[in-house]
Amino acid sequence: MLAQTKFWTYENKIVAMFFFAVGFVFFDRLIINFLMPFIQEDLSLDNSQIGLLASALAITWAIASVIGGRISDKVGSKRLYLVVLILAFSVASFFQGFASTFAMLIIMRLMMGLFEGPIIPVTQSVLAMESSKHRRGFNLGLTMNTANGLFGSILAPLVIVAVAAAFGWRTAFFLTIIPGLILCLFVFKVMREPKPAGQFSGPAHLPDDGGAAAAVDSTTGTKGKLKDVLKNRNIILSIIMFSGFMVYLMALQVFGPIYLTNVKGFTPGSMSIVLAAFGLGTALWGFVVPLISDRIGRKPSAAMFGLLSILAPLSLLFFDSPVFMAIAVFIFAAGMGVGGLAMSVIPTESVSPLYAGLAVGLPTGIGELIGGFLNPMLTGIAADQFGLYVALIVSSAGALVATFFALFLKETAPRVLERRTNVPLAAQA
Repeated sequence: MLAQTKFWTYENKIVAMFFFAVGFVFFDRLIINFLMPFIQEDLSLDNSQIGLLASALAITWAIASVIGGRISDKVGSKRLYLVVLILAFSVASFFQGFASTFAMLIIMRLMMGLFEGPIIPVTQSVLAMESSKHRRGFNLGLTMNTANGLFGSILAPLVIVAVAAAFGWRTAFFLTIIPGLILCLFVFKVMREPKPAGQFSGPAHLPDDGGAAAAVDSTTGTKGKLKDVLKNRNIILSIIMFSGFMVYLMALQVFGPIYLTNVKGFTPGSMSIVLAAFGLGTALWGFVVPLISDRIGRKPSAAMFGLLSILAPLSLLFFDSPVFMAIAVFIFAAGMGVGGLAMSVIPTESVSPLYAGLAVGLPTGIGELIGGFLNPMLTGIAADQFGLYVALIVSSAGALVATFFALFLKETAPRVLERRTNVPLAAQA
């Protein structure tokens, strides 16, 4: 009994470890956005090239998310697989510091996406298997949303901009290899192979088309998994929602910094404070929203908090004071919790755990393709033609799409399903 009441259980250990692993992925991915005022001047980049840099990473990330997620369902050792991925993208991030031309930098971004893409499906699917059913939304939300906000949107703008101002933007890239090596060691030492899928404390099969994929298990063989997963309504809706969410997020994060410095006239320090406020909101709301969804349901949470996402990019357009702007984006960052629900929580609860990696990889990969690859490239072209404000309009529209399609989800939250049926989830399964 004493062992069960200890805080430092394996579940909490792996939540903490994946929190840092996912956080470092987004730290490495997003620091280029905050370094862009320095890089743009040094390499003479236009808005289209800035968009292409984001698109380059996103296209390889998109492909690697789907393929890497499927590999994670099959690979013998998920632990070694994750260690290799972390080491590889850390080395690619390090070599960005040597880039002297746009072509060299875009090649490094392609390499980073290739190795970073599978990390989210691996960590989120493993964590879904290792989480207690009443904590699944909280655990996945904390490791995905809060880690993203803390490392990618708070530490990245504050630390990296300070390092670049003092030592140059190249040094900022060189230093990224240190936390990568530390993470590899911890994953290798702490992580164990996840428990068999049959022990997964997931929801009972969903009714009708919502449970089509969940009805597939190890007794049906190994063929047709992609087709079966794509029959699931929640997976299709998650793909659409996460694609809209990625349009919202990437347009805001890629073009928000240069909009604030080039159009609003903010200093790099003021710009970093505003975006750090958005990151602080992401870190806070990123686990609060999934925690709320554990209790009231995924669908109402996604619809309610998704509305706030629409207002975040509009705050950059209509506020001129950095203080008011920072307060607004902090509040409206509550919508960031919806992205984690669409990307990992809802997909893993909608299918058999045998296909959890693929279920996470599909929204992640397709969302990256649409929101991370096509969106920055096309938005960058539009920004050159009509002005940077267009990027923020596109961002708001992406959030609107994600919120609308959340209205058609089938509920997957274990507690809500238990209340509706008055039957314990274990008995349903």
